[in-house]
Amino acid sequence: MLRRLCHNIDNNFVQFVIGASIIAIGASLWLDRTYFFWPPELTKAMNDQRLDLIIMFLGFGLLVMAITGNRNKAWQQIFLILSGSVIFMIACIQIWHAYLAHEIRMAHTVIEDAVIFIFIIWLAWKS
Repeated sequence: MLRRLCHNIDNNFVQFVIGASIIAIGASLWLDRTYFFWPPELTKAMNDQRLDLIIMFLGFGLLVMAITGNRNKAWQQIFLILSGSVIFMIACIQIWHAYLAHEIRMAHTVIEDAVIFIFIIWLAWKS
């Protein structure tokens, strides 16, 4: 059984890494209650812990799908579409912060989110 799980992870390594990355992004946002700060009117909504839990759930879904070998392609595509949408939204918000609030510290996270989004698009195309 362990050999089969390792084989599935090897076959779906990119999806496994993307799922783990999305879980880490969600956990990081969940721990940092002041990450999004601009515009001040939307700070509470953007730092909502429920959104962070949804992000972690999507990453966990991709991770489980990769470990089980993507038995159900429909669920894989649903998780890829939702994860891609969330990562793209986070990248847009971070660009918004970097450009309008002059917070260049978010530039590297925009690059990381863009790379994850590109890999999600590639996986969705491949599946």
